[in-house]
Amino acid sequence: MTLPSFMKHVHTLERCGLIRTAKSGRVRTCTLNRKRLGLVDGWLADQRAVWESQTDRLERFVTNAQESS
Repeated sequence: MTLPSFMKHVHTLERCGLIRTAKSGRVRTCTLNRKRLGLVDGWLADQRAVWESQTDRLERFVTNAQESS
């Protein structure tokens, strides 16, 4: 990954409030915002539950279709 691409991602995370950055000379230090990441984790858990229920339904459908054949 090129530095400009990497910095674009860092700036996006910073704008979203997921990280804070501080620059000292040529060194940039990133600090995670745990509270904001907790919100993301909650959203991801919800999405994971939705997708797992969908794949469980698909698995039952395929298994039942194979047993019927």
